[in-house]
Amino acid sequence: MALMITLVYPGLLSAAEKGIFKGIDRFYGDTDGKQMFMEGTNLEYFQGKTHLRFGQAEIRETDAGSREIIFQGAVYLTHEELKVTGDWFTYNTQDESGTFTGEVVLERDETRNEQGEVEKEALKLICGNLFLQTAEKAFVATEDPEIYHADFEGSGQTISYRDDEEKLTISGGFRLLTDEDELVGEEICFDLRQKTFDAWRGELPLEMYFEFEEKDKADGEKTEQ
Repeated sequence: MALMITLVYPGLLSAAEKGIFKGIDRFYGDTDGKQMFMEGTNLEYFQGKTHLRFGQAEIRETDAGSREIIFQGAVYLTHEELKVTGDWFTYNTQDESGTFTGEVVLERDETRNEQGEVEKEALKLICGNLFLQTAEKAFVATEDPEIYHADFEGSGQTISYRDDEEKLTISGGFRLLTDEDELVGEEICFDLRQKTFDAWRGELPLEMYFEFEEKDKADGEKTEQ
């Protein structure tokens, strides 16, 4: 069974909100369309470039008149190179944004241009709460977020990212690890396109820990300090 939202709410949804449900086994709710539910063994949802798989869903009307879908049960979202999994995803069809909760994992695949050169490097994010703007591929992660990149690993109170600028920010106190160094401070911002960063102190100065090796002039052996 396939269901297009625009058929459920005739004349109320904009073109950007058009979405299609597939794999519905049971569909029920109130006749005025303010709250409805669906169940199925192979449920899917499509809206533009966004695709979701899930166990069940609730569709309800918000106070502003837009439609909100609450996806539940091992939710899996893909949007171009983005993949996100979580327990719940509350999604606004008009804004094309929503919040993942539970054990959330976001992964961005590496992308390359026609010449085979890397345009965007892979990312992996783990957190308990993720606000995601699907069309902009931007996010704000909270509840013990951790980020993994080819050049570093980082954690903090909040991790945010804007894809149009490729800016990644860890704020509210961060801890950053590379192969050799560790940096601790209040906030750090990465320009992933230019491969640069800028870090700021909080109440205390930035702290940096690193290991280096020097050759012993006498016997050529390396000594760690």
